Amino acid sequence: MEKDKLGTELKIIMEEEAFDMTLSQAAMDNILAVRKKKLSQKINDFLNKEIEISLIPVIVGLAALFAITIIPKNIFNLKESHIINIDGSQIIVRDSYEVVKNEDKD
Repeated sequence: MEKDKLGTELKIIMEEEAFDMTLSQAAMDNILAVRKKKLSQKINDFLNKEIEISLIPVIVGLAALFAITIIPKNIFNLKESHIINIDGSQIIVRDSYEVVKNEDKD
């Protein structure tokens, strides 16, 4: 198999001619923006994106998640209670005071 001497000579000449040439930043940005990206480059660009999240929604979301998961279901259930009013004061009598985290009734 013969080597392509003309191709290698042209390559050497082009490298010598373009050795001291530099592209402007705008031209390099244009080339990078127009080129077709591989799947791995698209994934890498997606993973390297900077995400900004406000602190207030994060705190509200965590507080809501905490409230949903930690507070028992029937803590506000006052079905079995009696309120007795005595001279402007109230006495609350509950027949059963039991707070259950998970209520499983079959």
